[in-house]
Amino acid sequence: MWGILIPMSGIDSVFRLLRPVLLLKVGVGFVFLYVGLQALIDPESWIGFVPQWVGALLPRETFLLFHSVGELVLGVLILFLSRRWLATIGIVAFLDLAAILVFYGVDDVTFRDFGLAFAALALAALAASPPETRQEVP
Repeated sequence: MWGILIPMSGIDSVFRLLRPVLLLKVGVGFVFLYVGLQALIDPESWIGFVPQWVGALLPRETFLLFHSVGELVLGVLILFLSRRWLATIGIVAFLDLAAILVFYGVDDVTFRDFGLAFAALALAALAASPPETRQEVP
């Protein structure tokens, strides 16, 4: 289909300029920034995502505050850290999203976290692999 609209050689040139790590950093990083900021600005809209059992450990509002700040920090680190640390941060982001799915569950909103979790894991894998061993898409 793309070949009809744009010559395939043009598409190849565009995609060669785009770097998968950069695309994943922007996509995953901005999601963490957005969620963290929105939860700080409007905690009433987000408190429902904090499982009730968390209240037995500490107030749910306190947990949401700390988690929101953590999401903001993750977003900033994903966007601005060098590749050297990106694998570690990608794994932390994956674990954060996986924990949301495990402890909150999957619904019409959190099902997106499955894809985001694996995007964060892909970011970690790409960042950890040396350039000479990266697999090219056939």
